[in-house]
Amino acid sequence: MPKIEKSVSQEFKPYDKPSTSPRQTKLDYPSMKSSSLGRSKGKKNEYDKTLLVTLFLKSSKDVDWNELGKDIGKTPIQCKDVWRKVIKTSLLTNRPWSGDGKDWTREMKIATLMMVLDSCNPDWECIAASFSGKTKSQLYDVWRKVILPRLKRGDTIE
Repeated sequence: MPKIEKSVSQEFKPYDKPSTSPRQTKLDYPSMKSSSLGRSKGKKNEYDKTLLVTLFLKSSKDVDWNELGKDIGKTPIQCKDVWRKVIKTSLLTNRPWSGDGKDWTREMKIATLMMVLDSCNPDWECIAASFSGKTKSQLYDVWRKVILPRLKRGDTIE
């Protein structure tokens, strides 16, 4: 059997190199290395509440949009669209979200948000890894005592 010689082009191909992307923390949560990134507007002991809400919402499971639609008198598609296009985007950009809109009352939007929050099961250790110098219990307390009451009232998180 004749010997097949490898050509130079078959030996090394630049696209065969393994990717060398920077390693992220568990569950691809963004990592906060600088202490100034975890605080907003330079206030001492202030948490980046928008990042905390983002990481919390990342843990949401499947929401039963049919059940929510029956509870508030809307279709499941309407509920999911209002969550995705209005409530979630406003929360993540810290804009007012609970005002009355087209055929949606403040109470309907709050009920939608509470249904999504009830479906969340966050891993507080992974979230704490994104905040340097903060423990999981500190972040849980900020969520439970500061952010969640504001969301239940329909306020912004900051």
